[in-house]
Amino acid sequence: EIVGKDKVALRASCWLPLPPNLIRRGVIQDVAQAAQALKGALTACTPMTVLGNDVVGSIPEVQSFVRVLELPVMLESEMDEAVQWAMRRHLPFDLNRVYVDWEFLPGSTAADTRQILVGAAQKNVVNPLLAAFDEAGFNVVALELEAQAVVRCLLPQNPAESRDIRGVLVIDLGATSTNVVFFDQGSMRYTASIQSGGDDLTRRLAHEMQINSREAAEQKARVGLRENESDVRAAAILCAAVIELGGRVERIVREMSARFTAEQQVRIVLLSGGGANLSGVVDMFAQVFPDIPVQLANPWVNLQRGDKSRSTRLSTGDALHFTTALGLALRRVDYNV
Repeated sequence: EIVGKDKVALRASCWLPLPPNLIRRGVIQDVAQAAQALKGALTACTPMTVLGNDVVGSIPEVQSFVRVLELPVMLESEMDEAVQWAMRRHLPFDLNRVYVDWEFLPGSTAADTRQILVGAAQKNVVNPLLAAFDEAGFNVVALELEAQAVVRCLLPQNPAESRDIRGVLVIDLGATSTNVVFFDQGSMRYTASIQSGGDDLTRRLAHEMQINSREAAEQKARVGLRENESDVRAAAILCAAVIELGGRVERIVREMSARFTAEQQVRIVLLSGGGANLSGVVDMFAQVFPDIPVQLANPWVNLQRGDKSRSTRLSTGDALHFTTALGLALRRVDYNV
């Protein structure tokens, strides 16, 4: 929960682990159990309880789609139908099973065309998510794609400043997935998702070291990707796994780059998500992108950390875990819509 208008600050954060397999590939399997988990999270807030019940929810990248399309100039009343037809050529899902939204992008590549940003989300993801929020007693004021929240958290939101940002690739290293977002000149231009994340690193370490998951998670956090005399094997296993993941990201970037002009290429890589806390991960991705600066993202770009007198203030490492949640909280909601 955040407070303030001109100087937005973090007021409270709530976190509780979800039961195993409650969400599979972004789809809630049990609405009642999900609602109970949401209620339970409200009992685990620091440094104080949440006051409101308005929420902005996110749709996972694996079950959504974002692309920039170029369409002929036409009346705005004709755009909806034109977008539907254009989406049929690009969408990896059945159009009848998704919700679609779009917006105009500033500028155009030609006088007779306009660029639009199109987002789509599968109904089998959205409907149970809304049902869980409703059963938990929340008022959903908006749902948006996960990538939108990540970008809002990590990049300046001033429109004039945002339009000058060129070629930012955000790699969000989550527990179960790695999301790739390309931002250029004030807007997302491309998103993709890889179904591999920090939990996969833990499982691989546990399997190859023949230790249990808890020991593997502790060793991963302690060793990271930096070798030392006592943990050479663990570091080597983790390094190999991250390099493989980085190779998959690099292939996505190559495919993406082929769609854009020479001016719309990656100029900087930002790492976010809980996996970004892994020691040595910046150096690993610097090997994957040797000619591009790679750095940790700053989750406090648009947000103050809150009351400095409180010892439970969120650390930067924890904030990287909550990149998506912070971006959702930062959304400006128009209650008149």
